[in-house]
Amino acid sequence: MQSRLVSAPNSRMSDLIGAWLAPLMVGLGVYCVAVAGAHALLNDGDTLSHIAIGRWIIAHRAIPFYDPFSFTAHGRTWVPHEWLSEVIFAFIYGRFGWGGVIAATGLASAAAFALLTRALAQTLGARRAAIGAVAAFSLVEAHFLARPHVLAWPLLVVWMAGVIGARDRGRAPPLALLPVMILWCNLHGGFVVGLLLAAVLALEAMVQAPRGARYRTAAKWSPFLVLAGLSTLASPNGIDVLLLPFKMFRMNFALSSISEWRAADFARLDPLELWIALAILSGLALGIRLPLSRVLMLLLLLWMALTHVRNEELLGIIAPLLIAAPLAAQLSPPAGGVSPIRASRHRISSALLGIAALATLIVFGFFVTAWALDRGGLAPRQDVAPVAAVEAAGPAGFDGHVFNSVRFGGYLMFRGIPTFVDGRADLFGDAFLERYVTASNAVGGLLPVLLDEYAVTWTLLEPASPAVSLLDHLPGWKRVYADRYAVIHRRALPAS
Repeated sequence: MQSRLVSAPNSRMSDLIGAWLAPLMVGLGVYCVAVAGAHALLNDGDTLSHIAIGRWIIAHRAIPFYDPFSFTAHGRTWVPHEWLSEVIFAFIYGRFGWGGVIAATGLASAAAFALLTRALAQTLGARRAAIGAVAAFSLVEAHFLARPHVLAWPLLVVWMAGVIGARDRGRAPPLALLPVMILWCNLHGGFVVGLLLAAVLALEAMVQAPRGARYRTAAKWSPFLVLAGLSTLASPNGIDVLLLPFKMFRMNFALSSISEWRAADFARLDPLELWIALAILSGLALGIRLPLSRVLMLLLLLWMALTHVRNEELLGIIAPLLIAAPLAAQLSPPAGGVSPIRASRHRISSALLGIAALATLIVFGFFVTAWALDRGGLAPRQDVAPVAAVEAAGPAGFDGHVFNSVRFGGYLMFRGIPTFVDGRADLFGDAFLERYVTASNAVGGLLPVLLDEYAVTWTLLEPASPAVSLLDHLPGWKRVYADRYAVIHRRALPAS
């Protein structure tokens, strides 16, 4: 009798540890990485452009469907598909400065990997789930930036865990996931992958169902898939938000020239190489086998990651969820697993109390982090935000059109200066970007042509740009400012 009384509390404590401690520790670790690498999270000009767009939306209480930020594409139709993320970033920056932006990014990423650990622990156990989450983070770390895709990570985890979990239990996904899709499609364009994989999992369910049950299986999944597709229309962009990814995939030059859309390069060690090696080792040495359908899904994700390095985060987050249930069936029972928790009034009240305490701790941590980082003078580095160069240009009366490095486009938007080009490749299009890159590389004599065509009066370029050397010798142009981050030239004669 005494043994039972002792074992029951121990079992409840083990459940508690498996359910909460491992996810919280992983989430806390990710948050600490975000805070410790605060400057690295701001090392992208697109962070500045997202805040600029969000401020415009807040100020005008409208969505900018026609470009107001550049002079080369001014008034052109545009799809601001990340508008909600931009409003969130702009609001947080306006209230809490750069420290708030980092704190919000850290909380979103911490929530995503805590949720991923919790979902994996359902089948693999707490210890293995934590290892899987850390392995997933190794793939997303290279793209860990204060940008909209990080705000969407928790939704990616919730959606995929819900859809894959339902499939593993032989059910259709719950309609409660639909609000996740509505929010996701307004935060970031990655929701298209969520729809695609939901359709693939529905196909898997139909193929693997007994022949007489395939119609019933299709009938179970069809309402969810149809409503999920319709949910994406709950966006100010309408159907355009679904068509935009297909437009981007046709922009061959942009995809080959933008660093995060390039193919994987194994000249230096990449965590993706370790993932591939581990997969081969598991299959050949440990004899782990997966259903053919899951292998095909993994190969699809791997192909996406190899084709565009930005997609490594999809492989890192989705792959562990896809293999968790088949893997658990071949491994020994997990230590620290998450067993079902019986409902009781005491347990519900304890859970609510724990959630309230956790929410209080999160809010407190957010404010403390934002205050501490902002007080420490946190700001984007000048290699993406050339503050000194733009400040020097102001008193000199540079109020005409600027020819700028694309890396500085976000900061110009942030300062309210119309850009020649910025990170919105879908707005400018392949033909314009190819001309711009050719001119920036001082190839074919195109730079003087563009400078005259767009009546450019000054330039803001990175010191290593070939265009800088050309401008130093180009008649009618004079170097007026230079530092280690940026060089400014000014037209000596009026533009023709």
